[in-house]
Amino acid sequence: MNKMPKEIQAISEKVELLHESSNRMIDVMERQIEAIISSNTNQIEELANLHSTLTIRYTENEQDFIEELSAILSSNKEAKGLKLIALKEMFPAYAKQIEYWQSILHANVSRLQQKHHQVVELLEFAMNNNAKMLETLYSKSTEKNKHYGPTGTTQSVMPGLSLNQQA
Repeated sequence: MNKMPKEIQAISEKVELLHESSNRMIDVMERQIEAIISSNTNQIEELANLHSTLTIRYTENEQDFIEELSAILSSNKEAKGLKLIALKEMFPAYAKQIEYWQSILHANVSRLQQKHHQVVELLEFAMNNNAKMLETLYSKSTEKNKHYGPTGTTQSVMPGLSLNQQA
């Protein structure tokens, strides 16, 4: 059996770490979506913290991958840019494996972007609805606290203000 070159083995490990990190982040974002929909603020906060931690790990794994790829490609003077495709020229026997890595990484990035977009949209929707609800509650509260002033015009009293005025 052919032994895999150490460069291919190293990149393979980095791709696997990125893939695992992506899947963990996607799982957390799916749970965030569920928490937002169910308005579970404790879980939203907990998952936001976990997402931050996973984002840091993903960024570290991404940087390790870039550094590993840079180190491998720096030995090839003909390599154009920092791309996995350049590895296919250096290791043609592993072209299918490299293409597979490309497709995995591309799919992961697309899924991460999609889930991130979903989370942001849901948070914006929840924020807008909460703002509308608070505005409605406030306007209902001020309707109940209206009275006529000495000039015959309506005036509203903020909740708790009448107590402060009487004291």
